[in-house]
Amino acid sequence: MKLNYNLCQQPKTTTLYNSQIGAVVFLATLSYKLSTLPSIVSEYLSSSTLWFYIILSVVDIVEFVLVYLFFCDGSDARLSSTIPYKIGVAFLFLFLGFKSIGYFAFAVLFFTVELYVGISPVIVVSILVVPMLYLGLKGVHTIGRTAEILTPIVFAVIVLNLIFLDCHLDIKRNLPILSLPLKDFVTHSLKYGLWLGNFFPLIFVKVKQKKFPYIPTSVAITHILTIVAVMIGVAMYGNAMKILGNLLVEISGFNQLSTEIGRMEWTALFAVIVMGVVEISFLFYGLTECSVRLVKSKYPAVLVVVTTVFLLSIILPSPQIVADWSHSVVIGGVMMAMSLILPIYFLIVKAVYKKKDKKLQNQVLGDRI
Repeated sequence: MKLNYNLCQQPKTTTLYNSQIGAVVFLATLSYKLSTLPSIVSEYLSSSTLWFYIILSVVDIVEFVLVYLFFCDGSDARLSSTIPYKIGVAFLFLFLGFKSIGYFAFAVLFFTVELYVGISPVIVVSILVVPMLYLGLKGVHTIGRTAEILTPIVFAVIVLNLIFLDCHLDIKRNLPILSLPLKDFVTHSLKYGLWLGNFFPLIFVKVKQKKFPYIPTSVAITHILTIVAVMIGVAMYGNAMKILGNLLVEISGFNQLSTEIGRMEWTALFAVIVMGVVEISFLFYGLTECSVRLVKSKYPAVLVVVTTVFLLSIILPSPQIVADWSHSVVIGGVMMAMSLILPIYFLIVKAVYKKKDKKLQNQVLGDRI
C-alpha cells in the first residue's frame, strides 16, 4: 500500500461505512478523555469530576448530532465550492490546528513523563509524526479501516480491565455533586474546550449505511464507558486522582489477573497509544481536507503542523507550557464556543443552499411546463 504523495488535489468527499465512522468516533472520543484529562480535572473539581464528565458527554453528544446532520448525506460535496462554506472551513482549520498542537503536547508529556523520563521531546515528536503523516495523508478511508480493526481490541482491553478490578471502591467519593460554588464550577469547566469537537473532520465524508446502527451504538457505548471509568477512578482514588499521570494505565495495575500472569499496565498502554495515534492522525486528516478546500493543496496543513510541533519541542523547555496554555479560561472558552458554533454554522449554510437549490429546481420545472 503506497502513500499518496500527490498533495495538490481537488476536494473529494469520501464515503465511509457507518461501522468505520462508529469506530473512529469510539477511539477519538476516548483517546484523551480517559487518559490525561481525569487527573487534570480532579485537581480542582474533586468530587465534581464525575458530574463534569456527565456534562461534557452531553455537550459532546449534541455536537456529534449536529455534525452528523451535516455529513450524513455528503453535504461537503455540494458545498465545497461555495464562499460561506469555505469561510467555515477556514475557522475549522484554526480549530483543528489548535487541537492538534494541544493533543501533541499531551502525547509528548505522556511519553516523556510517564514512560521514558528524560527523553528529548524532539525524539518523541519525530516518532509520532510518522504515523500521523502516513494515516493523515492516506485519508479517512484508511483511518476508518484501521479504527474498525483496532476498536474491538481497545474496547476489550478497557472493559476487561474494569471487570477484573481488585481494589477498594468507595462510590460515595463522587459526592457531593458540587464540591465548590456553581460559578467556580462553570468557570473552571470552560477551560477544557480543547477536548470537544474530536470528530469534526467527519464533515468531509458521506455515510454508507449498514443494517446495524453502528453510529448511535458507538456514541452511546463510548460515553457510558467514559462515565463509568471516571466514576470508578474517583471511587478508587478520591482526591488523590489528581496525582495520576494516566487513569487507564493506573486502573489496569489493579487487574486481578496480575497475580497470575504479571503486570497488566501494558494492556492499557497499548490502548492509550493506539487511540492517541488514531486521533492525532484523524485531526491531521481534517486539517489536510480543510487546506484542499481552501487552496487546493495539502502542503499548508503539512507545513503548519509539522513545523509548529517541531519548533515548540525545540524552543520550549517543556511541553507542559503548551498544555497549561491550552487550559487557560480564554483559550478553553474560545475552543468550547467554536465547537458549538461551527456545526451550527455548517447546518445553516447547508439549509440556505438547499433552499436555493429547491427554488432553482422549481423554476426550471416551471419553465419546462
